[in-house]
Amino acid sequence: MKQKRVSSEEVAKKAGVSRTTVSFVLNNTPGKQISEKTRQRVLHAASSLNYVPNSEARNLAMIRHQSIGLFISHTHSVFSDAFIIRLIEGMVQVLNKNRFRLVLQPLKQAHTDYLELSRKDNIDGIVFLNTHDHDAGLAEFIESGFPLVVIGSLSNKDICQIDIDNYSAAREVVNYLVAQEHKEIAMIVHAPLVYYAAFDRLRGYREALKEAAIDYRKELVKIADYSEESGYQAMQELLSLPRLPSAVFAGNDIIAYGAIKAIRDSGLNIPDDISIAGFDDDFLSRYLNPPLTTMSLPAAGLGAEAARLLINQLQNKQVQKPCQIILPTHFSIRDTCKRAGTGRDKIG
Repeated sequence: MKQKRVSSEEVAKKAGVSRTTVSFVLNNTPGKQISEKTRQRVLHAASSLNYVPNSEARNLAMIRHQSIGLFISHTHSVFSDAFIIRLIEGMVQVLNKNRFRLVLQPLKQAHTDYLELSRKDNIDGIVFLNTHDHDAGLAEFIESGFPLVVIGSLSNKDICQIDIDNYSAAREVVNYLVAQEHKEIAMIVHAPLVYYAAFDRLRGYREALKEAAIDYRKELVKIADYSEESGYQAMQELLSLPRLPSAVFAGNDIIAYGAIKAIRDSGLNIPDDISIAGFDDDFLSRYLNPPLTTMSLPAAGLGAEAARLLINQLQNKQVQKPCQIILPTHFSIRDTCKRAGTGRDKIG
C-alpha cells in the first residue's frame, strides 16, 4: 500500500507555525524575515515527519515566461463587469511597461488546481480576485511558494493584499441614507458572507444602523450571488414584505441594476417610492435614468498596484511586510436617493 504523502500543513502544525512560514523556509524564499529559531523548528518538524517538498511546484516557480495570471473565481459576467474591466486596464498599464503579458483565467466554479492551470498557461505569478480563506486550492498554492497577490482581504497577513476599507465605505453609504431620514433601510449583500468584502459591507451597514439607533431587522437583509439576476430575485423578496423598505443599499452596482429592474417591474418609482444606492461606480451607473448614487472604487488603481507588487516579487525586490495596502474610495451622490417621507404599507 502506497504511503500517504505528508503535507506542509502537518509540518506547520508540528512546528507551531503557519503553512506560509513552512513554505518560505523549505523553499528558501528570499526577503522573508524568519528567525533562525523558527527556521530550525520547521526543518526539524519536516525531517521528523519525512516531509518531501512538491518539486514540480518549486520548479514551476523558478521558470520565467514574463506572464502574469489574473484568476477570477465565482464570476458570472467577467467580460461585462465594469469593475473587472477597469481593474484589468490598471493591470495592463503596469504589465506593458514591464513587458509582461496578462493571462485572464475566469473560473465559473470552484477550481482547486491553480498550479496545474499555471503550468498549462506558463504563468510566473498570479493575482487572485474573489477568493477567500476557505479556498482549498489557494491554500495549496500558498504552500508551493508560488508568487501571488490577492485583490481583497484574507486572514493570512503574509500574503500581499490590495483592498479598500469595505467596512467604512459601506457605513458611509448607509449614513447618507440615514441622513435622508430613511429608517426602513434594506441591504442586498452582493456575495456570500465567506467573502471578506461582503462580510465587511454588511458589518458597515449594521454599524451605521446601530449608530442611528435603528433596529437591525434580519428580514431586510438578502444575500445575492454577484449577478443581476440574484439582485433582481433578492429585491423581489424585499418587495414581498408586509412593509416595504424606503431605501435599499445594494452591495455592488450589478446587484443594484437587478434591484432597480425589480422595483420598476413592480410598478414603483425610483427614488419617489424607494431610494437605492450602489457600490463600485460602474461605467453605466452615471448614465442610468436616474443616475445611480454609489460608492466609487479605485478599480484601475487596485489592478495597477497588484501588478506592481507581483512584478516586484518576481524580480526578487524587497516587499515590505505586512503587505496590506488600502486604497481610498469616494461617495458619488447622484439621483437615485431622496429624503424619506412617511413609511408605506405593501402595495397591491
